[in-house]
Amino acid sequence: MPPGGALALAVALLLCVAAGDYFTGSDVNFTLLYLGPIGLATWFVSFGAGSLLSVAGATLSTAVDVWQRAQPLATPVLIWNLAVQIGTLMALVLLLGALKGRLVNEQQAARTDPLTAVANRRSFEEMAAVELERARRTGRPLTVAYLDVDDFKRVNDHQGHSRGDALLATLAATLRGSTRAVDVVGRLGGDEFGLLLVDTDGPTAESLLHRLRDTLDGAMAGNGWDVTFSIGAATYLAPPRNVDEMMVRADQLMYEAKRAGKNALRFDVLPLSLGAAPTAAEG
Repeated sequence: MPPGGALALAVALLLCVAAGDYFTGSDVNFTLLYLGPIGLATWFVSFGAGSLLSVAGATLSTAVDVWQRAQPLATPVLIWNLAVQIGTLMALVLLLGALKGRLVNEQQAARTDPLTAVANRRSFEEMAAVELERARRTGRPLTVAYLDVDDFKRVNDHQGHSRGDALLATLAATLRGSTRAVDVVGRLGGDEFGLLLVDTDGPTAESLLHRLRDTLDGAMAGNGWDVTFSIGAATYLAPPRNVDEMMVRADQLMYEAKRAGKNALRFDVLPLSLGAAPTAAEG
């Protein structure tokens, strides 16, 4: 539900509850019914919206109570009743706000690689499926790239695993900082990363990946890491059948780069015209 629609619904329900509170008289307690629209606003809009509706609900409930009394309440009693109402309603807001925050954090953790703070493999594939479907609708090209750190084991063996972890975190940050917000960066496992370049044709993707290699080489040299990168990238001018098919070609190209001596970029544009051959950029 859109936040604006949820807020409008919550306000309407709150007014309905207040009207019911007024017409049923003081013999029927409506406090629990006020919790419904307040909980709706807290969960689907924000903590602030729930807090505002808590104050509004408490004020309406207290006003109805005062209106129906034959004798006016003393000011201290009126203030006390209002404070109790606000406290009761705010308790729900605090509880739901904390629950929602924890749920969001857990969902984020399930989709994010904890070391590098980029998408994990599952999340990367889910976003790739979304972009693949969008490419089918728009007819725009889509590029996927696999990147593997050459001789990463040597860093772990000679400098320690903490330095290896720092390398991966730096690599991820460099990839994220060198790509657009619409592009997807993911850690697919170990020292292997994936890039999903949205609406990116062959020449643009190849140029971007060459610049990215230079940026990565600079980041590694600046930290004293003697590593290079093998990259395989495939641009799809027409969407493949599924995510697995899309990713397999980039993975194959990356392993071709490693078998060719590492520190290379292998690039392919699909589908190829009759008689065309994959392009390859090295070194």
